[in-house]
Amino acid sequence: MVSKIPLLVIAGPTASGKSAAALELAQIFNGEIVSADSMQVYKYMDIGTAKVDLATQAQVPHHMLDVVEPDEDFSLAQYKAQADKIIQDIWRRQRLPIMAGGTGLYIKAVTENYPLEQMPFDAGCRAELNRIWDERGRGYMVSWLRQVDPETAAKAMDRRRIVRALEIYELTGSSQTEIHRRAKAESPFDALIFALTLPRQRLYERIETRAEAMVIQGLIGEYIKLIERGYSPGAKAMQGLGYYHAGMYVAGSWTREEMIANLQRDTRRYAKRQLSWFRGMEDVIWLDNNNPQSSLERISLLTAGKLQQYSEVLKI
Repeated sequence: MVSKIPLLVIAGPTASGKSAAALELAQIFNGEIVSADSMQVYKYMDIGTAKVDLATQAQVPHHMLDVVEPDEDFSLAQYKAQADKIIQDIWRRQRLPIMAGGTGLYIKAVTENYPLEQMPFDAGCRAELNRIWDERGRGYMVSWLRQVDPETAAKAMDRRRIVRALEIYELTGSSQTEIHRRAKAESPFDALIFALTLPRQRLYERIETRAEAMVIQGLIGEYIKLIERGYSPGAKAMQGLGYYHAGMYVAGSWTREEMIANLQRDTRRYAKRQLSWFRGMEDVIWLDNNNPQSSLERISLLTAGKLQQYSEVLKI
């Protein structure tokens, strides 16, 4: 008997074609889509987040959209808890859960079963570790971390991560690596992860076209409506890509042309960070999406093979 739940993941940088691929795959495999986008969780923020329209949502069920108000905090733990339940419910209804989006931390938290409750925070412990850092220096702290968690020490380059890894060890007696490894082994999901990409110039062209299209479709008006609803320009969601830029235009700090140019530039930078993040993940199958039909065929073939063991449960 198969104990884990199959989970198809379509990741990649913005404008790489994730949403279109996920929609096609949902229709092929009788699936439902779980958004992995940290901006699409906010209500009333549609144009600037490239949220799928209501007609598309009626065609294929989408989850984790419009979850909270734009001035509410929404943590990684909240996302994981809700997404885990939704994925399990989709599977109980004999449909394939498909996670799609560009927020790598959301995807990693779910697919690797981040044990957030097993990695406590303690302000006093952190303050003491920072005091030791100031007193003895980076070399001492890195040497300490190498003794208790060599794998994390090899990857943790900045002070915050080094201190955090030592804090976890001091509070739990286990290394961050051990905790993650145990949790991943206990994950309820059997994830098949694809990351779509495009040649750099093609990706940038799509990003630039999308930024212009958002403005034409009414990004500025959407921002103004959010302000009229009472949401502060300083709210975290209002500082996201597109909304910060619209705010600068509305405030008179940028011209329309400057707003678009800056949005294009900042989205290109964001795409670079996304690519770096997904390249750092394990078990990711990369696909050049310059030919979407070819990508779809490749994903479909590998997904069908993966689902053979679930054929008695999943009706495809």
